[in-house]
Amino acid sequence: MHQPFYKDLWTGEYRLPWTRLHALKDYPGMVEILGEFPKIHQTFNLVPSMVLQIDEYAKGIASDPFFDCAILPAEDLNEAQRAFVLKYFFQANVPRVIQRNDRYRELHERSERFAPGSFSKQDLRDLQVLNQLAWFDRDLLARDRELQELTGKGRNYSLDDQALMARKQREALARVLPVYRDFAARGQIEISTTPFYHPILPLVCDSDIGGVSHPGVPLPSRYRYPQDAHEQLCRARTYMKEMLGVTPAGLWPSEGSVSDEALTLAADCGFRWAATDNGVLARTLGRDAGCEETYQSYAWRKDGRELGMLFRDHYLSDLIGFQYSNMSASDAAGHFLWRIRENTGGKNALVPIVLDGENAWEWYEGDGRPFLRELYRRISEDPELEAITVAEALARSKPKTLDYIFPGSWINARSEE
Repeated sequence: MHQPFYKDLWTGEYRLPWTRLHALKDYPGMVEILGEFPKIHQTFNLVPSMVLQIDEYAKGIASDPFFDCAILPAEDLNEAQRAFVLKYFFQANVPRVIQRNDRYRELHERSERFAPGSFSKQDLRDLQVLNQLAWFDRDLLARDRELQELTGKGRNYSLDDQALMARKQREALARVLPVYRDFAARGQIEISTTPFYHPILPLVCDSDIGGVSHPGVPLPSRYRYPQDAHEQLCRARTYMKEMLGVTPAGLWPSEGSVSDEALTLAADCGFRWAATDNGVLARTLGRDAGCEETYQSYAWRKDGRELGMLFRDHYLSDLIGFQYSNMSASDAAGHFLWRIRENTGGKNALVPIVLDGENAWEWYEGDGRPFLRELYRRISEDPELEAITVAEALARSKPKTLDYIFPGSWINARSEE
């Protein structure tokens, strides 16, 4: 789960709404669904600067122009705010989000055919409410009576409806972090983290490392600040303990970016494991990292330090992130588990799956909940399959030793140019 730090420290305003919107739609629901499947254990990686933003929204001390325009009475919108609403409040997946509501679809079609001046104050208020409701977690919408009534109304929203939408949003934001704290305390999820402000850590340590990953790439004047990288790592662990009650053992370095120096600093800060892409593993081994190489754990050891290491199956992870939204939940879950069986050949194996926690789901039917339920159900009912956290996996496995890690990330890790 990751978002940039959207806060303008000069004005105190959040410039973009994506942390708030994903905190409504994805962050708590992705964990809460596990309550239906107690056998499913998962690791959730939370970026500290994202957690900070969620906390400020939950406390009511964060604001962004999108929320400000959503809660302002339509009658009070000035010309610039009206233009803002009409420009940005249709930023949603059209077939999966906008078209599931008749009124939202109607307003979207009008925006494409008619001038902005054709929108009445009632049109604007309906757009303000519907745009925000579209980002609420679907399971929350299904179980909350007030939200059910608000969604069921569908059109002709009042000022009271607009105020209710704002209140329900604040309530939803306030529940995000407690959900993670609760499930982590139960042991059903493991919380890992990332350097505090999501920097590309190897480049902070030494910008010249980019020339090792991609020989010939133009580089700026050398920047070397390992003490800042160390601070980003240590501050992350301390902050997550303060906010969520657990000190993360695991590290997902920003964009899976690793180097020997970055891993050394992570070990010095107390991390016990890290993960990245199997493209990095391939460059480390100097050969293709197929299933045999990817489906096991490693121990990176250097200069007296040690970190457990996992390398994600790039292909399988990207199937969930980018492809399965085009399939039915049953077909997608079935294909995923069939692919795992084909890859492992029936042998015991550790299959690391790592993907963005928030960006895929608006492309799925039902924000991905039908797919996740089908996948979790099939895993729970299959005696040969088990979903476990990284820490649980490392505790059960016999790692192979790595005395070096190739500097790279999960972006074009296999490319040598």
